[in-house]
Amino acid sequence: MRKLSTLFTLFLVSLLSFQVSAQTRYLDEVFSEVAVEEITYANNISVLTGSPAPVDLKADIYTPVGDTATNRWVMMMCHSGNFLPPIVNGAYNGTKNDSSITEMCKRFAKLGYVAISFEYRLGWNPVSPDQNVRTGTILNAAYRGLQDARTLVRFLRKSVAEQDNPYGINDAKIVVGGQGTGGYVSMGAAFLDDFNKIILPKFINFDSMPAQVYVDTLLVGNIEGTSVGAINIPNHVGYSSDFNMVFNLGGALGDSSWIDPGDMPAVGFHTPLDINAPYDIGDVKVPTTGDIVIGQASGSFSVSEISNRFGNNQIFTEAGFNDVFTQAADLHNEGNEGLFPFVRRPVAPGELYDCGFGVQLPAVDEGGPWDWWDQADFIATWDIATGGEPVPGAVANCSQLASNPDMSPEKGRTYIDSIMGYLAPRMNAVLLATSSGVSTSIDNTIKESVSFGAYPNPTNGILYIRSSEALRKITVYDIAGREVRVVDGIRGTGIDLERGDIQAGMYIIRADFDKASVTQKVMWQ
Repeated sequence: MRKLSTLFTLFLVSLLSFQVSAQTRYLDEVFSEVAVEEITYANNISVLTGSPAPVDLKADIYTPVGDTATNRWVMMMCHSGNFLPPIVNGAYNGTKNDSSITEMCKRFAKLGYVAISFEYRLGWNPVSPDQNVRTGTILNAAYRGLQDARTLVRFLRKSVAEQDNPYGINDAKIVVGGQGTGGYVSMGAAFLDDFNKIILPKFINFDSMPAQVYVDTLLVGNIEGTSVGAINIPNHVGYSSDFNMVFNLGGALGDSSWIDPGDMPAVGFHTPLDINAPYDIGDVKVPTTGDIVIGQASGSFSVSEISNRFGNNQIFTEAGFNDVFTQAADLHNEGNEGLFPFVRRPVAPGELYDCGFGVQLPAVDEGGPWDWWDQADFIATWDIATGGEPVPGAVANCSQLASNPDMSPEKGRTYIDSIMGYLAPRMNAVLLATSSGVSTSIDNTIKESVSFGAYPNPTNGILYIRSSEALRKITVYDIAGREVRVVDGIRGTGIDLERGDIQAGMYIIRADFDKASVTQKVMWQ
């Protein structure tokens, strides 16, 4: 009996080991615990209090506990908040510790990423009666935000090159995303690569004499944040600000003309009826006042449609994703790969939301169903900060519920389930296909010195792999990131890879050398 029990135990251990080994890093939650460390990534000038003053910019770095990898992929995410702090922005959320932000960072860390939630400089004037002031100050706030996002990218590269890579990252594989206001920041950082793109009529104050662009580089510096301005301190100059992919949960891009052929892939999540951030082309409004601050901005549908038309999202199409999340997105995205519309019930004309204490407020179409907050804490914090004037905290909380009526942690996490299920495979495809990328580290210098090729491409059979440096290992991945073939122990500069049971389709060939690795997309017909 004891022998049978031992055999059964060994069988269970073997089965468990098989299940663990069958998991794929960056696609499955291969880690169960996450550690969080707060760091300072820059010091720059804030205008939040009215008088410009230097502030430390903080970020929380989430890493998987027990992970020994030192070349982990990076996911950076910026929070919402209307470029104002909580309560001032009329809401409970608006920091790097927002519930949905921390939830996503924890999940990405469990996938094996180094996930980073970061703060950026806040401050603008949403209540000015002058349209030029409202538009000018929010445009400058968005500009500072994208500078800060790029500054964090440079901080990471500097940490690899000068500090012995303390966070264990691969600084050639970085994705930047944002939620709500953070969506404006992430997409701006992705596509605003030339200051001349800002010189459009909607970004010019024609009431000034002479007319001038709202964003003045003498004040705020260049788009990278690497030049001196009256209210900009350069940080980590000499490192690249580039990254590999962008995603957004709501928000919008300043103008569709900022997207060029060959730009990075983009994934967007959006509720089409969002009244503050357009789904297609439309106006950006202040959530608290309803005032228009930017006209004809490009929402997730517009960004995705252009990205697909230019071929920038081709890697997603080539992957042929057909999972349940892709199927759900495809029901509503009109054939635009990388777009997941969350269709919610539209409010009826004149519909009211019952606050439950004798107060009713106008119901509002949902813009962020992935959000949730602690209602009791919001009410208490609001009342302490405002003295309950001009409205008590209970009414302020109710106004938030009017656009998220069934708000709860369970609902928010359910939406994040869909976001992760759709986003993680696409991030995996992009980063897996990225070789030397934009890193300025010594590893990248080595990679750039390697001459490598796999041919013919496409091929019907044998793939001839040749390199100027001695190969150590060849790995073939499908576009979803699963290992298809591994050839280890190579000691030469070439290998003839037999097709064997490899099916027709797009694949990623990864070649490992002593101190570097490169990748190449290949097609078997």
